Amino acid sequence: MKKLLSAALAAALLLTLTACGGSESGASTDTSSDNSTVQSSDTSNGTDSTSSTESGTPSEPDNSETDYSKLTEEEIYKLMVKRSLMTTGDMTRMANVLKKAENGGEITVSYIGGSITEGLTVAPANPELCWANLSYEWLCEKYPNAKINYVNAGLSGTPSILGNVRLERDILAHKPDICFVEFAVNDGMEASYKNAYESLVRTLLAQENDIAVVLLFTVIENGHTCQPHMSEIGNNYKLPMISEPDSLGVEFAEGRMTWQDYSDDESHPNQRGHEIVRDFVAHYYETVMETLDDNTGTVDRTLPDPVFSDKYVDMHFIDSEALKPELVGFVENDTHSAFHNGWMYKGDKDSSMTFTLNCKALQLIYKANNSKAFASADIYVDGELVSTVDSNKSDGWNNPVTELVIDNGEAADHTVEIKVAGGENHYFGVLGFGYCD
Repeated sequence: MKKLLSAALAAALLLTLTACGGSESGASTDTSSDNSTVQSSDTSNGTDSTSSTESGTPSEPDNSETDYSKLTEEEIYKLMVKRSLMTTGDMTRMANVLKKAENGGEITVSYIGGSITEGLTVAPANPELCWANLSYEWLCEKYPNAKINYVNAGLSGTPSILGNVRLERDILAHKPDICFVEFAVNDGMEASYKNAYESLVRTLLAQENDIAVVLLFTVIENGHTCQPHMSEIGNNYKLPMISEPDSLGVEFAEGRMTWQDYSDDESHPNQRGHEIVRDFVAHYYETVMETLDDNTGTVDRTLPDPVFSDKYVDMHFIDSEALKPELVGFVENDTHSAFHNGWMYKGDKDSSMTFTLNCKALQLIYKANNSKAFASADIYVDGELVSTVDSNKSDGWNNPVTELVIDNGEAADHTVEIKVAGGENHYFGVLGFGYCD
């Protein structure tokens, strides 16, 4: 590894990891989107990793007695991989799944997150090169007699707020046995992100099929990561956690590696970067495999009190397949590559869509773009204006954006009306809704 130091990155990373507060939004600069990928097992090459002890503390420059000058690059790399495993958590769920695979059974491995999980910069041209698929293939090689299915629900530019909306449709519908969750660079520090992320995690853990949930914490070049508050959630539920800040961050700070060794832009792993993350995941798997028989057994399904909130657990997604609003000017439309059954308005006359839904929380999902043709919409709930959303955003690129329009403690029937004022070439695309009943 190169012995060059990115001082700005190291300083920003350490500052982020030692201060959980602040109001920083997710800084991912994703520029594409796609549908979730589903496939069945295949074989591939993988890299073995050494075993790990548990650690739950953020990374700082390595002040241990290890004399790195006497180590080979391979030995240094193994130490970095080992350091990536913050904690194995309660291994029962994962041990049960891996034991099933060892016995030749069928399991499904799923992944949900943003563009890093989707594989932006290596996919869609080479989707097999993203860390999710590489770690899936590594597992297939370990258990060649098992049938292992693959579900990649990574979606560029999306935080856990939208991930929670998509969870039922894109992950739970496939009955996964394992789910990796990656939103650490797409989320911000505000309460809305914390509540959505914890609700997503609790929903996964509450499923009857005892999903083995693994949290992956990534980082971008300016040091932004939501590892501090996400690891609080992980510790609360005794979940395994894999950390780029605790592994790559030390290498950056000590000058043994630069950001460019990992990424070709400010956010996304390059081909080698995805291989590194694959090795982090493989190391976690191998750590569980070392004591597999000791950790299989009955899962304790009792969930502790939430760290932040569980107010958005069991969120459902609904679109034009099931919801039939009264439409004035809007038409049903395939509005986005990941949301095919939405609604679109484009014209010069006032328009609206109106429906009634029983819910306690409601998220509007709409399409944003940096274009004057994209209009704003007034959102009314039970006749009261609750929000005005502008789909013309300076950072928009036809990406999905959410707006929370109902947030109550109890479910009730609500009439929702979306009004768009007509104008020259005005466009407004509704992709769907997420709701809690």
